[in-house]
Amino acid sequence: MKKKVLAGALCAAMMAGVLTPAAVSADDMTTLSLWIPTLATYADDAVAEVESAINEYLGEKYGLQVNLEYVEIGNFEQAINLAMTTDEVDVTCYFTGDGQLSTYVSNGQLLDITDYFENASDELKNTFTEAEITASSMNGRMYGLVRKYQYGGHEVALMNKDIVEELGIDAKSITTMEQLEEVLYQVHEAYPDIYTMVPQSTSEMTWAWSAIADKGIGLTNYAYADWGSTELKSLFECEGFAEFCGYMNKWYNDGLIMSDALSNTMEGSSMVTAGSAFCCLHNGDVDPLDAIYPNMVESGVIAQPRAISTDIGNLQYGISANSAHPDEAFTLLGAMYTDPEFATLLAYGIEGEHYVINDKGRAEYPEGMTAETEPYGGFSATATYANFLILPVKETALYEDAKTTVEEWDASVEVSPAFGFFYDTSDNTDFLTAYANLEDKYKDALMTGSIALDDVLPQIKSELESIGFYDVLAETQTALDEYLANN
Repeated sequence: MKKKVLAGALCAAMMAGVLTPAAVSADDMTTLSLWIPTLATYADDAVAEVESAINEYLGEKYGLQVNLEYVEIGNFEQAINLAMTTDEVDVTCYFTGDGQLSTYVSNGQLLDITDYFENASDELKNTFTEAEITASSMNGRMYGLVRKYQYGGHEVALMNKDIVEELGIDAKSITTMEQLEEVLYQVHEAYPDIYTMVPQSTSEMTWAWSAIADKGIGLTNYAYADWGSTELKSLFECEGFAEFCGYMNKWYNDGLIMSDALSNTMEGSSMVTAGSAFCCLHNGDVDPLDAIYPNMVESGVIAQPRAISTDIGNLQYGISANSAHPDEAFTLLGAMYTDPEFATLLAYGIEGEHYVINDKGRAEYPEGMTAETEPYGGFSATATYANFLILPVKETALYEDAKTTVEEWDASVEVSPAFGFFYDTSDNTDFLTAYANLEDKYKDALMTGSIALDDVLPQIKSELESIGFYDVLAETQTALDEYLANN
């Protein structure tokens, strides 16, 4: 369901150094449209309150008004693809997994903002690292700004707290798949009537692709490599993928993984919290998951943080190529990254109603409010907003300064050796469709363990051959080798 809000804009006004007189009426201001996906519930009356406060602030400071479209995340990609064929969208969030950045650019949906960015304020330009600029660029041109958040999440297991405590499990000592396996069999014997392990989300056992194989080669959605290597392979021929699937198939055959995982529609964290499951894999980050999810304990780090190309810029904000107001739209884009008051209003809502600042200077829910009863969902789901680092630190955080903590985290993340490489596949749509269908046919079944990789790999290779996969892969490899030689 789409929810309407209002918001505003900054960067062009910042560059010009002009403040709009408060006497200018809203009717005389340019109105923009900003699209954001939802990860939580937004009540209409709460959105209306936030809308009013945002427009008062931005109208007085920048002379702009904005319609905010909140769209459920499951429908977001389809919705913005349709909306960007018109002038309905000015600024929008977009995801870059599976080569989406190259798709949007090839389709002419995103505005080239290179010149805007080069002429922007130092404050805005200094917000982004060279790697982040590269992650939002194609062929040397910028098309968006990456979300300021940590990247390259590590892999952990989330486990039911009651069972962990009852069986005396030392969760933090679990740092390998072998150690996790020992615990899973222990729990399965003690609790045979619940799921021992469930997918992280729906039928996906894990979102941590970089822990299994390097899926960041050239922002493509078909070329993989074993981590640290630049020898391109299909996903199914990567050693990391084979090892992961080997564990899953063993656990599935021994009854540890839910038998109907392929048709699962629930979040793993919800099942673990409820006690209908013991464990799911999850992507950890600078915020401990134990503090976010109730009745759960987080394991030690099973796979260290790594960053493929799409991890660094997996969520970005850009301007629709059909925007009727590109100058003002870039102003809005800048405000989202550099104006803490605007960013906090947008993400947290109204102080005193949707969040409070406690005596330690930290943000938390007002007394009696929880994530389940919060009317404006941004406080519990800040991941889709542009700049996490300029928001007030939450009471649940274990750090004092988000910016320093995230920068230290990002500096420790291992980055793919192919980061920054791009291979244009826009003229090969038939192949891309055929490959996507083939991967969808096998991937989840293999990763949930319901079939064994060794049993189907010969058939998979035959199907890859039939769609010309290895020819395209060889072309991509040649381009990657040339890129690496020159960089």
